[in-house]
This record gives sequence, structure tokens and C-alpha cells, in this order.
Amino acid sequence: MVAVLLRLRFRVLANTLQRNTLQFVAVILGGVQAVVLVAAVFGGLLIASTAPPAATQAVVVVGGAALVLGWIIVPLLFEGVEQTLDPLKLARFPLRTGQLMIAMLLVGITWIPGVATIVASVGTVIAWQRYPVSAAVAVLAGLVGAATSIAGSRLTTSVVTTLLRGRGSSRAGVTALVVLVVVAPLAASTLGGVVAGGSDLLAIFTGAVAVLGWTPFGAVWSVAGRLAMGDVAGAVGAGAIAIATLAAVLVLWRVTLGASLRVRGGGPSRTVVGGRLNALGWMPATPTGAVAARSLIYWFRDPRHARQLIIIPVLPALMLLWWWLIDLDGIAIATGPVVASLLPLSVFAGLSYDGTAFAAELAAGVRGVLDRLGRAVALLIIAVPAVLIVQVVVAIIIGRAGDLPALLGLSLGTLLVSVGVVSVSSARIVVPVARSGRNPFSAPAGAATTSIFASYAVMGATVVLAAPFGTLSIAAILTRAAGLGWAALAVGVLFGLAIAAGGVVLGGRVLDASGPAVLARLRLIRA
Repeated sequence: MVAVLLRLRFRVLANTLQRNTLQFVAVILGGVQAVVLVAAVFGGLLIASTAPPAATQAVVVVGGAALVLGWIIVPLLFEGVEQTLDPLKLARFPLRTGQLMIAMLLVGITWIPGVATIVASVGTVIAWQRYPVSAAVAVLAGLVGAATSIAGSRLTTSVVTTLLRGRGSSRAGVTALVVLVVVAPLAASTLGGVVAGGSDLLAIFTGAVAVLGWTPFGAVWSVAGRLAMGDVAGAVGAGAIAIATLAAVLVLWRVTLGASLRVRGGGPSRTVVGGRLNALGWMPATPTGAVAARSLIYWFRDPRHARQLIIIPVLPALMLLWWWLIDLDGIAIATGPVVASLLPLSVFAGLSYDGTAFAAELAAGVRGVLDRLGRAVALLIIAVPAVLIVQVVVAIIIGRAGDLPALLGLSLGTLLVSVGVVSVSSARIVVPVARSGRNPFSAPAGAATTSIFASYAVMGATVVLAAPFGTLSIAAILTRAAGLGWAALAVGVLFGLAIAAGGVVLGGRVLDASGPAVLARLRLIRA
């Protein structure tokens, strides 16, 4: 049965790429990007192999832990998880959960990111080439680390899919799993002890690696290094943690996969009580108000939008984890701006989520600027409170409440600039996304690469436009000058508002000029 599923997957993939040239090109670009990244990793490992074992260990453990976290986080930000073996589509067939898990894991291993991950993970043998035993163990540890990364990614998508689709006890159970997966490592690191203090950055970094090497993210990558440094008992302990982590991920994945199959859309139908129109009831009865209300409804009822909200608690928790380990305030300070830029980035191709429903808006003759303004208002209604809460909480945790004006200027300014940029990009960029009602993480082959490359352009434009007030905010944070901090807040908000307004106007003009062409591309990617 597993072989049948894999043959089906590759047949559908081949047919998809033959039918859509753009996706075929995106897959080629993704492969080139993977080769470049793997080559860069090999180069870094080769350089690290000439350093003392402690320094080599630091490079391997930090890089490996970042790889695991990347596999967990990236699916929350970009489309493109293989949809051929979507559990929700296969639930009607007599498949055992174990068979589906094996097939989905093999799909992840045999696609470009999976192959690159395995090659890079096994490539850690380069770092330990001077230690034959450690080199041999690095190969096995790399395979375990790669399997943990890929299975962890599947666990993430399964958890969030069930969370977004489930009801009652299913949703409560998955919420508990989210807390376990996201908060437990942070708590474990906190209880593990404060990393080495003092002004010596190398000592701080070495202490951080010592802690990270005992966490589920970094244990598997520390085994070979411990052997190289003569710590056999430590290597055995880290190996046990690594195997237990992989086992726990597989068990949790099996549980959530079963839950996602049980909540695949059954249950009582949902009705709207008379008079309860949600956002449509309290938004102004204007074209802008109607677009904003519809966008708000999408954010909370459409799993493809709602999944983006997961980054609000997850990303700050992970960045605070790294701040705690490495003891660099810059990591925590970046939390607010990163969240502020990622929330708008999630809708950089907003019309792709509308699909052919965008035709109704064209038929109604809604002006482009009103569409852009409505979507921007809906995004800000969600993003402004989220960014404020994240930034205030982070500032208090890291002991920088006095720098809050400058931090808010940086975060709110970044948010507004990003809104302006996506107001333009979402009027032009069309990418393949999951259809409404489908698995919110699924998309055709090449969608992830297309989305990532387009995101590079959007993020690059945001960084360039945010540079003026960003420089002022950073200067205020470094000098801790109160007056400069308040100036940074004022400049960030005013400059951001100007960019947001300009983006709405420009995006509206672009949409007026290209609306029919955008609709044609939307029909093409849904064909």
C-alpha cells in the first residue's frame, strides 16, 4: 500500500509539472537553491573541522538545532506541503495510520527539502573527519536528526490542521500538544540553568551550546562531538535523548494524525443566528467596510489565514529561547519587528486566497484603492494589538522597559511599512495556494519555492523602506536616550503611515489596471 501511495504521488507530481511551466521552473529554482545551501553548509563544516573540538561542536549543534526549528516553523509561514497524500483526502480509504505515516515520511524524504536535509545532516561527518569514531557516529546521528526534522514538520502541520478544524475535546487536546511542543523546550532550557555569564562572548556561546546540546533540538547533533572530546557517558546520554525525541515526535504525530482524520469535516452543520453577521454587522456599509469585514472573517474562519496566527505565540517563544541560551539582547529585540513583518507577509499574495471569487469584486466595480484599504484595515485590526502585546511583554522579560518607545517605533513602523508593501505585491503576485476547505498546508508542487522567492522580494523592499526610522530606533536602543526613543516612536509611526498610505494608493492603481489579468492567472492556477 505504501508503494502504491508513493507511485500515485510521483505520477500526480509529474502531471502537475507538465501542465504548469511556472511551477516546473519554480521546482528547478528550488533545487538550485538547495544545492547552493548544501554547498555553503559543507564549506562551513570543512572550516569548522580545522578548529578545536569545542568550537566545532558549537557550529554543529547550533546549526543542527536551527535546522530542526526551521523544519518546525517554516510550514507555518509558507505554502507547499505535499498535498497528494493529504490525510483528509485519504480518510475514506481503508488505510492504517501507520501506513499513511510511512508514506508521508517517505514523501518528505524524497522531495527537494528532504534530500537536502539528509545530505547536509550526514555531511556533518566532514566536521569530525579527524576523529574516525566520531565521524562514523555523525552519519547515524545525522540520519536520526534528519528524520526528527522531517517528522517534526509533519507533526507541526498535523497539529495545526487538527487545531483549526477540530471541535471540543479534539481542539483542547491539540492545544495541549501545542503547549507541549512549543513551551516545554523553553521551560526545560530555563530549568536547565542560566548559561555562562560575564562579558566573554565566547564563554557565553560555549555555555549556550552546553545547554542546547541537552535539549530535544540539539542533543542528536552533540553526540559525535562529545565522543571527540572523550565524554562517552555524555554521548550515550545525548543519544538517548535524541532517540527518545524521535520516538516522541512519531507518537505525537500518530495521535494528531488520527485526530485530524476524526475531525475531517463531520459533525453538525453550522448555522448563523439571525442578526449575527459578525464583522459584516458592525463594519461600515461601504465597499471598504465590506472588504474589511470579509477579510476579518477570512482571518478567523478560513484555516489558510488562521494558521498564520500561530506564529504570534510560537515565534516569540522560540526567539526568547535563543535569547536565553545565548544571552544576546539583540535576538529578543528583533522579536517585535520580526512578528510585525511576518504577519503582513502572510498575505503578500492575498488575492490567491480569494481565488476565482475575486470575480465578484470585479463585477461589482469596486475600485482598487478601496479594496486595498479594506484589506489593510482588517490586517491592522489584527496585527496592531498582536505586535503591541508581543513587544511590551518581550521588553519586560528582557529588562528593557525603558527602551519601549524606541522598540515600539521599530515594530509599529515595520508593521505599517510591511502593510504598504504587501498592498502593492498582493495586487500583482499570484501563487498556487491550497483551495478553500482543503488542508491549509497543502499546495501544488513548486508552490513553496514560488512563495519563498516572492517573499524574498517583499521582505527586501520592507527592509529598505524601514531603514530610515530603523536606524534611529537602533541608535535610541543602543544609547538608551529617552528623548531619542520617543523621537524614534514618532518617526516610525508617521513614516510607516506614509508608506502604508502610499502602498494602498499604488496597489489600488495596479489592481485597477491588472484586475482582469489577475483573475485570468487565478483561473489558470486552479485549473
